[in-house]
Amino acid sequence: MSKDVKPYVPPRRPLVRGRPPRFGRDDRRIETRLILTETEDGHKWDAMMFRPRFAPAEDRVAALVIHGSVGNYLQGMPRRLAFGLAHAGVPVLTANTRMANYGAFFGTGLLDRVPMDIDAAVAALRRRGYRRIVLVGYSMGSTMVTHYQARHAPAEVVGVCTIAHPLSLPGSLRRRWERFGSEPSYNEMARIVQRGMGGTDDGAKDRIVIVERASGPSTRPEHAEIWTYRTWWHSRGPEALSAESRRWVGILRVPLALIQAGSDLLIPRDEGVQLAKLARDGGCPEVHLEYVEDADHVFTDRQDLAVEAARRWITGLVGVAPEHAR
Repeated sequence: MSKDVKPYVPPRRPLVRGRPPRFGRDDRRIETRLILTETEDGHKWDAMMFRPRFAPAEDRVAALVIHGSVGNYLQGMPRRLAFGLAHAGVPVLTANTRMANYGAFFGTGLLDRVPMDIDAAVAALRRRGYRRIVLVGYSMGSTMVTHYQARHAPAEVVGVCTIAHPLSLPGSLRRRWERFGSEPSYNEMARIVQRGMGGTDDGAKDRIVIVERASGPSTRPEHAEIWTYRTWWHSRGPEALSAESRRWVGILRVPLALIQAGSDLLIPRDEGVQLAKLARDGGCPEVHLEYVEDADHVFTDRQDLAVEAARRWITGLVGVAPEHAR
């Protein structure tokens, strides 16, 4: 090294200034562990276990949290739920699925195959000795856990808690695209996809479609969406039955909580009422409907209220001792 070149010396203080992350100072009361879940079709997904240090080992109860659209297991509501429930004395596994991150863009995010991902996460909790599990889903995750429980109903699952639960994912998308005048329109997209797949579901025929004005009124990139033929068809297409919670809530035979955002532009307020009625009419043993007022779909400045509503319902359902619910 030249005498004129000084060696790099790392700064003594962190480069990031300001207040620490909200949950950073809470970690010492929670044990966390990164795990991998493996599905029967050979995929592996990341998941994080959050366990309160003060929770008695004999409780053997846990929550399984599933993310929303283009989300992941440590972002937004799933992250808040993981910490909030763990601090209340409920161990949490927050897990990725094939719908996380860029699955919808790369063709791997097929909604009808998500039950294998949830099955793998349930199995991971089972191996760790948990015998009572509450499924918790946010947004699209609500759809996924409802469909999973309706079709599979493992013995360990004692309840389903959903947050910002849409009546129908295809219906919500169609309504949003019509509102902003998307190009292509919903019906045009259905024709493009059906024609492009040639009447088959062959991955080799998959293509990417960019939809302009999908989530906003302009042609700027942030208002566009990217889908492949197969990912759109299986999660938002007119025949995506696994994406229709209105078809599945009435099959649930465990208690259901619906925690909805009171000012959600993506999910009209009456959809919560319709889901609750469908569940009750179908024979669901217990249905709880609650609104977080003045909350948008991502619960901006209201996430703590949504987490608290979930905490109250879940701890009441599984009987976590009051001294742990803190």
